[in-house]
Amino acid sequence: MKIPELNDNDLLYSDIELRIDSIKNKKRLYTVLYRTTKVFTFIAGASITVLTGWKISGGDKPNHDNVILIISTGIALLAALEGLFNFRDKGRNYDALLFDLRRLRDRICYDFMKGAASYEANKDAHFEEYQKILQAQKTIIEHYDGGEE
Repeated sequence: MKIPELNDNDLLYSDIELRIDSIKNKKRLYTVLYRTTKVFTFIAGASITVLTGWKISGGDKPNHDNVILIISTGIALLAALEGLFNFRDKGRNYDALLFDLRRLRDRICYDFMKGAASYEANKDAHFEEYQKILQAQKTIIEHYDGGEE
């Protein structure tokens, strides 16, 4: 739920909207990076199999071994990058933050639609909730080591 009047008048609401958009973009970036590394790893792995099979079947040419070495290095690099940065897990962390921020935004919109008195009465509570959400996400990001507990 979005209310354009709030975006112009309420600093908290507009900050939440900006963070939601920013987090959506980061999540999309990590998802694309994860899928890209997986696709390249698959293609490179398949290429090694084909080139190795080609060499066995009599397609032996000079520098053929160098091509296999370069492709296998690329596979190792892509797998290491994905393992190091955990793009998929980062995207999932942003999903959790988006859920909390959208829920808070909807509560702000609901209070605004109920009336000005309800909106003003709950403004401080919404700001405190916003601070808790940001602190929780900061803790998740700072203490994330990629392992399971």
